[in-house]
Amino acid sequence: MVASFSAKYFFCALLLWCALAARGASAQYRFDSWTTDSGLPQNSVRSILQTRDGYLWFTTLDGVVRYDGVRFRVFDKSNTRGIESNRFFLLTEDRAGALWMATEDGGVTRYKDGAFASYTAQDGLPSNTVRNLHLDDSGDLFVHTAGGIARWDGEKFLPHSPRAKEPSEGIIYRDREGAVWHHDRDALRRSKEGHTIAFPLRIGDARIWSLCLDNGGRLWIGISDGRLLSLKDGAFTSHAMRFPPSVYVAAMLEDQRGNLWLGTNGSGLIRFKDGKFTYYTTAHGLSDDSVASLFEDREGTIWAGTLNRGINRLSRQIISVYSAKDGMTGDSVYPIYEDPRGEIWIGARGLNRFTDGRFVAYRQKDGLLFYDAMSLFEDREGRLWIGAVGGLSYFERGRFTDFTAKTGLQPHNFNVWAINQDRSGALWFGTDHGLIRYKDEKITLYTTRDGLAGDDVKAIHLDRNGDLWFGTYSGLSVLKDGRFISFTESDGLAGNRVRAIYEDEEGTLWIGTYDAGMSRLKDGRFTNYTARDGLTNNGVFQILDDGRGNFWMSSNRGIYRVSRRQLDDFAEGRIGSLTSVSYGKEDGLVNTECNGGRQPSGVRARDGRLWFPTQGGVAVIDVASLATNPLPPPVVIEDVILNREQIGFNEGVRIDPGRENLEIHYTGLSFIKPEQMRFRYRMEGLDSDWIEAGNRRAAYYPYLPPGSYTFVVRAANSDGVWSEQEQRLLITVLPPFWRTWWFAALSSLALAAAALLVYRRRVAALKRAHSAQEAFSRQLIESQERERKRIASELHDSLGQNLLVIKNWAMIGLGALKDGERGRDELQEISSTATQSINEVREIAYNLRPHLLDEVGLTEALRAMLKKVAASSGIEFFVDVDAIDDLFTKPSEISVYRIVQEGVNNIVRHAEARSAQVTVRRDGREVTIRISDDGRGFDQSSGKGLGLVGVSERARMLGGKFNAHSAPDEGTTVTVKVMGDG
Repeated sequence: MVASFSAKYFFCALLLWCALAARGASAQYRFDSWTTDSGLPQNSVRSILQTRDGYLWFTTLDGVVRYDGVRFRVFDKSNTRGIESNRFFLLTEDRAGALWMATEDGGVTRYKDGAFASYTAQDGLPSNTVRNLHLDDSGDLFVHTAGGIARWDGEKFLPHSPRAKEPSEGIIYRDREGAVWHHDRDALRRSKEGHTIAFPLRIGDARIWSLCLDNGGRLWIGISDGRLLSLKDGAFTSHAMRFPPSVYVAAMLEDQRGNLWLGTNGSGLIRFKDGKFTYYTTAHGLSDDSVASLFEDREGTIWAGTLNRGINRLSRQIISVYSAKDGMTGDSVYPIYEDPRGEIWIGARGLNRFTDGRFVAYRQKDGLLFYDAMSLFEDREGRLWIGAVGGLSYFERGRFTDFTAKTGLQPHNFNVWAINQDRSGALWFGTDHGLIRYKDEKITLYTTRDGLAGDDVKAIHLDRNGDLWFGTYSGLSVLKDGRFISFTESDGLAGNRVRAIYEDEEGTLWIGTYDAGMSRLKDGRFTNYTARDGLTNNGVFQILDDGRGNFWMSSNRGIYRVSRRQLDDFAEGRIGSLTSVSYGKEDGLVNTECNGGRQPSGVRARDGRLWFPTQGGVAVIDVASLATNPLPPPVVIEDVILNREQIGFNEGVRIDPGRENLEIHYTGLSFIKPEQMRFRYRMEGLDSDWIEAGNRRAAYYPYLPPGSYTFVVRAANSDGVWSEQEQRLLITVLPPFWRTWWFAALSSLALAAAALLVYRRRVAALKRAHSAQEAFSRQLIESQERERKRIASELHDSLGQNLLVIKNWAMIGLGALKDGERGRDELQEISSTATQSINEVREIAYNLRPHLLDEVGLTEALRAMLKKVAASSGIEFFVDVDAIDDLFTKPSEISVYRIVQEGVNNIVRHAEARSAQVTVRRDGREVTIRISDDGRGFDQSSGKGLGLVGVSERARMLGGKFNAHSAPDEGTTVTVKVMGDG
């Protein structure tokens, strides 16, 4: 009966203690846990380690797990070559960077360079049952098995026989100084660099389960009989613990902040700091009270592995929440105001005053006139004004006074959202029916009719110049020199639903909106920030400066902060995106929905803490305890998938023709808000700039043209610190054979050969056509010349003879008639006409066929023709003709003659020249004909050659070169060069 009563008493006391501990500790640490429901293969996590690349590894009895902060990757013998047993329980990393995993029945497994390999008794281990792994002070790996100890020499396991004072069994602990501790039946021993110191410690049949050397040089010892000892300066100290004798400390860890953490096998987790033990159990959120392993990662996050309920992450909570359970009038909080005395006033279905660490509540039974307080402000006379749903009052000397009737608005039909006071002492009340000014017992109402942007006034701000700014649900207004000036979205404002106005130390205004982000107003210019630019949310209900270079903002999705420097850099175009850090339930918020649209919707208290109203109470942020994460996260390329098949990529990626749909999976290794990590990547050779991937951890390329590329990826932690080293992956896309260089070369040669063949055939065809055309032209001209010769002969021999007969008969008739006899005059006329006709026929015949060519040769024929033209044209000709009689065949002589003849005739007919020059020069077999004049010339761009077409055609037929130069009023020069063919 006594035993039963004692057990009940102890159990009740334990529950009471847990409840008190839960309340006191809830604002310090939060426990997030993962089990098989979250992706673990099994819930017993007995070892945790972070490898050099940044991954966290957990052992379970059904596989080993790698974790990047977002997803678990399980390796077991069903999916991984090289694993022989899934029952893992211990991890260590050797000096070469290889990860060693001990199993219960399958020897040890090594993970190195992405590959697993298992070692059993067949590989030199004394037994497949592994009991411990340890590294000596030289960094050599020793495996303790049921059959003895083996040492890894870098390539294989060798049997090892412990020398005197070397650890052979029991717990083996390597401290931060490199010393190795172990316990035997007589003493606790410390070994380093070949020297061993023994500290006598007899514990009977009990075992030492855990050891930890703290920064103060004190060694903590957890014993299986429930005792906790510490060793300092050679002396042991026993520490009384609040758990049953059957419970012992199974794991120990000292974190970077100097907290000593003790994991027990049934009483949860214990923190020792400043001589005080603080207990955490499942009542505080721990998933299991049996803690088997503890680990602190490089960013200072504590991880606790349990025997039955997976893994836990301990996060320091910077947010504490006050609500009705702490003595407030309600959980749904709206205005929060700090008065000049440092007391915090809170409206939450009533009015609350926070002073000296406790709440004083005011309800209607305490004299509060309107229980739904929406705005708070203390004026210069010390009156606390309370704007509410349906009325307005103030609190002075412990009494509430109704002011509703004096506003001039109908009682219970208006809401007061904001209150402020200007430099003249006038009070301003923002309501849903306009703006009220109260001064010297006089009330003035301002609405949109007076220029106010909107009648629903949510915020009032007095700037450093004494101007009043008003945030309404229809835009932003400023009262300047007695006149309202308003700004809306059309003027560049981010959104018309304005909820917050903040002025920084430089006089820049920051305007928060309900659903359109935030605006910066500086030098008359708006800069807008939205979720697209990196804000966590487009809701900005309040803006608070933490005094450490950050703006904190509230929204319907929690609280978030942004660096003030980033905001300015974005406005000045120095960066293209922002990094915001969000805070939610994992940071201590009970309800992530914050309240706004009432003033003040949050304050920065004089102690530096930030107070925000939420639907779940007042969220208080201890900014001083906030530690930003300065460590750049490692970034790792995990998988490469091609055509839905995973491929190796250690030596780069080689993509054969016809294979497409490339996926590259990467990750960043930060465990502080890992879901808020950001990534950017680019494919060098394809992408001209970085692709901002947000928190997406994969890149997709449905098609890559043949070529060489380098995929580059970077990661930033939740505080915006980017990885120092990029992860790079070489990618070669092989072209199909028809796009290879050799195929292109052969194709080019084939095309060149075909083109050459086509070209030659075309040239031959053109030559044939040209030859045919020349032959036709030559035949035509020769035909013309023959026809001219025939006509000339006919004219000379037939028509000339007939005219001569007529002339002779006329002369005979004249001789037979006497002077004065009738008919004599007619015969004389006939004789003269016949003589003239004979001369004309001879001239026509001469032009049709220059008979002098046959009689005196080409040279004299040209001189005679030029002399005759000079005598008959009235143009002064300068003639110089070399002897060229033996150079040309008869047909060519005619063409040369016609070139000179047509060139001269062109001058006579068209040039209107005063003088002309004709030279025929001989240089070996080359003849140069130059004909020039000082006449009116012509515009060569018009394409009209004034009779030169025939000259150029005859020159071409002779195989010669023709050139003509002329300009208006500058005369014409024709040059023909031909080679003799006679």
